[in-house]
Amino acid sequence: MSDAVSPKPCPRCGAAGEIRKAGSNRVWVQCAKFGKDGNCSAISRPEANKKDAIASWNRMK
Repeated sequence: MSDAVSPKPCPRCGAAGEIRKAGSNRVWVQCAKFGKDGNCSAISRPEANKKDAIASWNRMK
């Protein structure tokens, strides 16, 4: 079993999930087609680390 967890495809449009970071303790996952790159609005809550951000994204429906 691998410890590496990666974002699932976007729950709204199926595009890839991209990990984003701001500062030292704000990490989130958003759709590759979010904002200026497309028309999807899927984005996870900001979390303190990459693992929690991916878990939050992967729970989205």
